[in-house]
Amino acid sequence: MEGMQLIGFGENNSIRAQKQRRKGKKNPFNEGPWQLANRISLDLTYLFDTPGDAPSITFEDIEDIAPQVIRAHRMLKKDQGDIYDHGIPMTGWQNLPGEITQEHLKEIKSAARGLGSQIDAFVSLGIGGSSLGIEATFKALTHTYFNQLSRRERGDVPEIYFLGQNMDPDYFRDTLDMLKGKTVGMNVISKSGTTTETAIAFRILRNLMEKNWGQAAKSLIYVTAGAATGALQELSKHEGYKTFPIPDNIAGRYSVLTDAGLVGLAMANIDIEEFAAGFEYMRNVTMSDDLWENPSLVHAGARYAAWLKGKKIEVVATNSLPLYGIARWMEQLFPESEGHAGHGMWVSPSLYPEKLHANGQMVQQGERNILETFLMLREHDNRITIPHDKNNLDGLNFLLDKGQDMNSINRTVIEGPAYAHYLGDVPNMTIEIPRKNAFCLGEIYYMMEKSVAISGYLLGHNPFTQPGVEDYKRAMFALLGKPGFEQEGKEIKDKISKMKRVKI
Repeated sequence: MEGMQLIGFGENNSIRAQKQRRKGKKNPFNEGPWQLANRISLDLTYLFDTPGDAPSITFEDIEDIAPQVIRAHRMLKKDQGDIYDHGIPMTGWQNLPGEITQEHLKEIKSAARGLGSQIDAFVSLGIGGSSLGIEATFKALTHTYFNQLSRRERGDVPEIYFLGQNMDPDYFRDTLDMLKGKTVGMNVISKSGTTTETAIAFRILRNLMEKNWGQAAKSLIYVTAGAATGALQELSKHEGYKTFPIPDNIAGRYSVLTDAGLVGLAMANIDIEEFAAGFEYMRNVTMSDDLWENPSLVHAGARYAAWLKGKKIEVVATNSLPLYGIARWMEQLFPESEGHAGHGMWVSPSLYPEKLHANGQMVQQGERNILETFLMLREHDNRITIPHDKNNLDGLNFLLDKGQDMNSINRTVIEGPAYAHYLGDVPNMTIEIPRKNAFCLGEIYYMMEKSVAISGYLLGHNPFTQPGVEDYKRAMFALLGKPGFEQEGKEIKDKISKMKRVKI
């Protein structure tokens, strides 16, 4: 029996786009009409006045806090307030879109092409802000099964893998199996250079590469680290690795437009000029102090009003598997920035309709402590029609009669739950994303970065530090016996030994 042929299907448009990018084809992202057609929007239709018994959010609630929001925005633009980390104002991301030069982007693209032409597979090593944004953007703008495609179908770029984001030895070993027999390049991303999870992955992979290629391995290793000093900078000077800087005034979760994100995206042949243009476009849109003209301020105000009304969980749901990574990026951005002093909302990423068959009952009728935010993709790369069935035993022929296809049905995966959940006392808002391109993603990232920065001001704490994260690191170092943590490790182990162990 011969293998299946995709009869009636043309070329996958995601693959076509990958090949066209390699040929230099670009979207006209600097043209006004194109920008307007690709502008994301924030729909608040189902945010206000939910009809049930739970406390609802009103338009007046947003109006009442508008002066606070505007005051916070003005302070943010002037680099005022609680924005410092070790004496450095962590607001470098604000003006970064306008500060990135075309020359610098060309340098990154040239470096990516140089390494990419030598290798079969590229590994990006990082965790948190050094991983989530890059992986989210890569998965949003490439084929779902990118690494299983031929090199030609990938747009003549290497396979792309991610390591250093967990400590699961099976995951690490399985990834090594995918690299077996291939020429491998990597980029290790760590601002401090000592992030445990990433440093361990780097040490193992670097050792393996040196065993395979000796001194030649140096040309296959890129390092993206803090701009001036640190362990990785010191190692790079000694070994001669090519380095890229991460600005000291930009925290990791705000860094996807820095070299921390751009090098890996360029390796995948993502259009980083278009990506930067999306950031710059949304930066200009969100400079206004008119709250209702500024989507970042409205978004921040809506979430703050929801929090004041007892909403403790934000479900961020999307109808696009490629955009699910953006929801995961938001899962870090907001809790890590807001989770201080008992404040902030937990962010729960969801893919609809899958999660509607998992926790949809809880969202519809559970405790009314939920705010819902939808990331709705309007136009997918491909259109899939539904064939007619003469028996119609599943009763779906009506979809054809109504002119429906998978694309239109997938929009109702957001539109239907948005209305039903509103009736169930779950206020919700929808971020409409016209298309899956680098410009739209740049818009989303900047809008959210400014929104969460405003949240910090409204909640009364620094949104650019994460002292709670340091607590888990200290506990790990103490238990591992890291030099300098011996006494703390002894104290922790003593306390644990005295705790009543309950195992069933």
